[in-house]
Amino acid sequence: MKRKLFIKLFISFTLVSKLVAIITTFQKSHATLDPLNFFIGQWHVSEPASSIEMSIQIKENRQVYLNNQLMNGQLVFIENDKLIFKDHFGYELIVTKTSPTTLNLFDEADEKDYQLVRETELLY
Repeated sequence: MKRKLFIKLFISFTLVSKLVAIITTFQKSHATLDPLNFFIGQWHVSEPASSIEMSIQIKENRQVYLNNQLMNGQLVFIENDKLIFKDHFGYELIVTKTSPTTLNLFDEADEKDYQLVRETELLY
């Protein structure tokens, strides 16, 4: 009798612990799936021949800074390899992932493309 109760308790405990492990793994995997995560950080123009010094910073709260100035507007589209920021004039900044450490920034207002590199990849 005690043996059956022990076996039932053991099986129940095992099932509950497995269920908790599965739920925890599921929550962690969904937390890292936000497509904005790749874009978060500081990015700089990576064209040495260019006289333009420009940086763009994208924060977790979806705010976008251009040369350390908060831009008025909002992120209107986010996917794993692309995001679109529309400024208060209605122009779009289209940011496309080109490699794990570089982006292409198309500025609709200037009709220009800029190659950006993540700040941690810059050689000082």
